[in-house]
Amino acid sequence: MLTKAHRVYRWIKPGSSISSDRLETDCLPPLERALGVYRRGRGRTLGEVRNAARQALEGLRPDRVEAVVELLDQVADYEWPPARAQGERRVRLFEQAAREHPVLDPARAGALLATALDPPPGAPEEAVARLYADYPEFHRLRGFPPGYAAADLRADYDLAQAQALLYSALRVTVEARADFKHILQYARLSRLLWRVEPLSGGGYRLVFDGPTSLLRLTHAYGVDFARFLAALVQARGWSLAAGIALRKDRPSVTFALSDADGLRSRVPPPRLFDSRLEEALARKFGAERRGWRLAREAAILDAGTGSLVPDFVFTHADGTRVVLEIAGYWTPEYLRAKLARLARVRGVNLLVAVPEGRALAPGALPEATLRFKGAITLADLLPRLEAFRRPDRRRRARR
Repeated sequence: MLTKAHRVYRWIKPGSSISSDRLETDCLPPLERALGVYRRGRGRTLGEVRNAARQALEGLRPDRVEAVVELLDQVADYEWPPARAQGERRVRLFEQAAREHPVLDPARAGALLATALDPPPGAPEEAVARLYADYPEFHRLRGFPPGYAAADLRADYDLAQAQALLYSALRVTVEARADFKHILQYARLSRLLWRVEPLSGGGYRLVFDGPTSLLRLTHAYGVDFARFLAALVQARGWSLAAGIALRKDRPSVTFALSDADGLRSRVPPPRLFDSRLEEALARKFGAERRGWRLAREAAILDAGTGSLVPDFVFTHADGTRVVLEIAGYWTPEYLRAKLARLARVRGVNLLVAVPEGRALAPGALPEATLRFKGAITLADLLPRLEAFRRPDRRRRARR
């Protein structure tokens, strides 16, 4: 990620809305030249590589150069000599030189450096770089990913600029219509606070409170927003609106994004299925069976102190809706904790599938429980779904 000092943005409506900077296609040639510097720069110091990359980026807009170089450094692999050993070497050299102060003879100065540095340095610049090798400026480039291309650097820049704006977010609202489990999982990993509201047309609105809802405006919480964005851009069917405080003495401005903006990151995209058990059930059931349609992770449930995304949602043609959560093959302790969480879910038709070998005491299981052995069979599942339909709806369907 970048720092606030690297962020570049433009006004859409001055004073009210902004957008993050995006690199155009004609920026790819200078990016490729800068990549060449890093690919050929093995053994050179960070300072040398950065200066050469700045020259290679000639033609790129000046306010973008340092951000690009910073991103290249984050991808590169540098040697990090142990600071303690380097510091002790400098102290020994300085103590020895102090006993002979002032050291005016160049030959004697070279002899002292040769004692501290083995093999002896060939030039004063080399002596400085080796003596202060633990300083970032003198870290040496060890390697650079060969498959990292100009298009990857462009994508990293576009995402990083959007992230940098979220450092100053006061409040973020995300409307999502798919990949709910992926979104909530990374919201938790990013340590964000949120509440969930259903949307009238389907999907959910997630309102993320900013740092002002805690104690005061903190940069750390804004960084958490930025981490979350890296995962959000891998999801489908989302849009984001954030209030950004560029300055404390100015009103906040609006920053909007959606999956249509095409941002991408190296966070793994959401998997379609978390287990072979879920994949097998979806394959056997198909898209529709006996008036029931299956959707994967299509709801967010209020579980009291948190939110839960069930594995499947089954919707009948008559409007009956049943959510299925598969407990899976876990320890009895895990199962007990999960069932306690599911017990706090209200207002939905909830069916819990529990492995036969992990069944707890009779009173510990929910009323609507589907026990299974190796796999969930349709012969067991369909009657349980039908039991949730109102009798009058079942009678009408038979006529």
